[in-house]
Amino acid sequence: MNKILMLVYAICGIITIGVFYSMNLLTQPVNNDDYWGGNGNPALFIPVLAMPFILYFLYGTAELSMRANERWLFRKGTIAGILISTTYILAASFITYNKAFEFRKYIVDEKGASSYPEEFALFNVFSTHIFFNPLTFILVMMVCFFTGAVWSLARNRKEKVL
Repeated sequence: MNKILMLVYAICGIITIGVFYSMNLLTQPVNNDDYWGGNGNPALFIPVLAMPFILYFLYGTAELSMRANERWLFRKGTIAGILISTTYILAASFITYNKAFEFRKYIVDEKGASSYPEEFALFNVFSTHIFFNPLTFILVMMVCFFTGAVWSLARNRKEKVL
């Protein structure tokens, strides 16, 4: 990638990190217990405006991952990276799901609006602090790394076949 694309990539990365952080900063949690997050969807208009930057950042991360795997890692290193990122993706997804389910129970217990936690969606107005935090940002980066690593393996396999 040339210097201009790297500069655009860096700017998009800064904007994406700012979007994740501001979505948490602009909303208040119902019960602040170190989720570093917010409560509500008013700040979700930010990713709508920043979506081109976010998508370019995610594509650039996957592309950089693919190129880094091709240049610096051998096949075993790429496979190890895929296993590590898969482990993180599964663990972070499990942790996030459990936190969201616990939060649904909390809403039912505290608000008394309904009797079953299953009546609330996991991703609701009150649970954005669970889904937009550093854990899930790193989860998104790991998905991009996983995509780039698999892309690298597929690309190298095609070159060997030809």
